[in-house]
Order: sequence, then structure tokens, then C-alpha cells
Amino acid sequence: MLLSLQIYDIIVKEPKAQNLKRMGCRKMNVVGIWKIKAAAQWDAATMSLVEKNVEDILADTSIDDSDKKMLACKFVFKDDGFVYTAMPIPEDMPKEEIDEYIASGEGFLVDGLLGIERKEWKEEDGKVKFNTGTKGEVLGEAIDPWAEITENADGSIKFFTYTLVKDE
Repeated sequence: MLLSLQIYDIIVKEPKAQNLKRMGCRKMNVVGIWKIKAAAQWDAATMSLVEKNVEDILADTSIDDSDKKMLACKFVFKDDGFVYTAMPIPEDMPKEEIDEYIASGEGFLVDGLLGIERKEWKEEDGKVKFNTGTKGEVLGEAIDPWAEITENADGSIKFFTYTLVKDE
């Protein structure tokens, strides 16, 4: 009876969104632009991946500048079922160069950013997943290319080896 009263309090007395979150049923909304908050980096001392904040990675002189540039990427989740990896357009980049890049087929524009990659995403069985593009077999079993995007308690999401937050 006590459990029934607790469930009644959660479902009836608390606001609906709060009910769902408390019960672990809040629907994750990934649509929008996300930026990298943290990234997993290889730690040779522990022989494992360690998550580091972007600021710490940028300050680390042992990390290659080209790797640091990747941290400027944005991930644009659209209602069309695709997530676009994109970079901010450098302020000093001439329009002709942008047009050339797009005409080459290497990139595209998405929400005012230079798109460099596009992957499918979907909601399935209450989970948000993206197509990693991974193909092949392991021990005779086909690899499932769909990986789950999980939401952290702070509203950030785990996408590949990145922790992303909404870009306000």
C-alpha cells in the first residue's frame, strides 16, 4: 500500500515532466545544435580512455593542434533523421573559398556551419541511436551499426567518445 501511495504522489501530485524524469521515462530531445564539452583521450599511464574537459585538452601541449581543431565541431541533429558534423566558418574565410569547398562535394552548409559528415539517427524502443557506419562481422555475427546515444543526469549526451551539451 505504501508503494502505491508513493507512485500516486509521483504520478498525480508532481508536474508531468518531473514525473517522467523521476521515473526514468523522460524523453530525450536531441534535435538542435550540440557542442563538445569533453572528449575521451587515451591515457598511456592507465592504458585506458579518460574523459577530459575541452579546456584541459586545449591547454595540453602534448596534444596535436589538428586534434584540438576537432573540438570546435558542432553536431547538428535535424528532424530529417540525420546528424551533421560541422565546423564554424572561419571569419577570415573568403566566400569564394566556401563556395569552392561546397562545389567540390567535400562539404555542405548546415545551419550556418560547414558540414563535413552526415550520419543517420533514429528513435527506437524509447532509445536514441545513430548509425556509426560500422560494417562487418565478429565471430560470424553481423555488427549492428546502430549505437545508443545516452543522456547524462546534467542533460549532456554521450555521442561517440564525446560528451555534448546544447549550444545555446
